[in-house]
Amino acid sequence: MHTPIVRNLALRVLLIIGLTVSLVGCSPTFNWRTLRLDSVGAQALIPCKPSYSSREVPLLENKSTVLLHMQACDVGETTFAVSWLNVPPEQDIQTAISRWLSANLASAGVKGEVSPIDWSVAGTDFAKRYAGNGTRHNGNALAVAIGMAQRGPSLVQLGVYGAKPEARETEEFLQGLRW
Repeated sequence: MHTPIVRNLALRVLLIIGLTVSLVGCSPTFNWRTLRLDSVGAQALIPCKPSYSSREVPLLENKSTVLLHMQACDVGETTFAVSWLNVPPEQDIQTAISRWLSANLASAGVKGEVSPIDWSVAGTDFAKRYAGNGTRHNGNALAVAIGMAQRGPSLVQLGVYGAKPEARETEEFLQGLRW
């Protein structure tokens, strides 16, 4: 037979457990924010607070370089990256797109051909998505989803890299590009 004190204690324990579970369930893993990509006149959504970096990369013909900007962050084991650059007028934009995509896929350990998938981004001259499987530097499996978009001389690349990226959040990220 349970005494009122034991029953009251049991109810309190259940209440604490219930509140703890509900708080853990409500804690936001994805904290969406808008990034302004001022040098290309676009904006993108990203699900976490990113860190910024930029560097010159040899992406163009004649080994000339271009300034690549990137903001990236991690949610769990998944990396979300937004990169952008402007291709100089004397360079071929399609060559830049092809080289950038190839370099990104190679860095992610994706082998073989990756077929383009149509991607609708309002106001762009070109937009395609790509998906593949690669390997991390430690040998673990890596799922890769990339969106490449171009408007005039400006290129934007959105990338999701993780063992098991969340499908809904990946889609929201890729659909968050606006020009």
